[in-house]
Amino acid sequence: MLKPPTYPARPVNGGPLPKSKPKSGAWSYEPKYNGWNALVHIASGAMFNRHLEPLTIAKEFQPALDKLRVTLDAGSFKWANCEALERRHNIGRGTLIVFDVVPEMKPIENWIAATYAERHRWIQAVLPVAPFSPAEFENDALYCSPIVGVPAIAWEQLQAFNKQAGCEFYEGLVAKQDDSLYPIQLRSADVEYPFHQKHRWRF
Repeated sequence: MLKPPTYPARPVNGGPLPKSKPKSGAWSYEPKYNGWNALVHIASGAMFNRHLEPLTIAKEFQPALDKLRVTLDAGSFKWANCEALERRHNIGRGTLIVFDVVPEMKPIENWIAATYAERHRWIQAVLPVAPFSPAEFENDALYCSPIVGVPAIAWEQLQAFNKQAGCEFYEGLVAKQDDSLYPIQLRSADVEYPFHQKHRWRF
């Protein structure tokens, strides 16, 4: 039976960005979407929630899953960590946003030691970057998660986009340390990874 090699990375709660503590080292910030966190087996399109339970909504993402299989099935990665835009709003229905891949040990490329920055560069090289404006999102699409420029500015801009869209499309920002490894573990779905921090305007 197909079984994911790890629970999805679970960021710690860093509170609202304006009140958060300064971070040491280099960090990148991605939008936090109002969707479903899904661990996806690239070859088969099987989707699992953060508790590694199969998601029955996988059929609603079939066009995006087909694109994922064709685009990312390069041998180095078998699993993708995605955000599934479904049901919570009517924007980008059936769309998947890839924000990370789960590295595995390979005889030629030691991807297990790939940093977040390296993994994201690889994803961005093969997938279109998601737009910031919800109005520009397509249905049944496959995107790479963008990295914002100035986090403090993006914090305000994403809230403004929510007002324009009339829904909570964005929930905040997720900060990831650039040199962090993917936290592969099967101890518990509730284990938080300190090198990923979520900053939400409501928490």
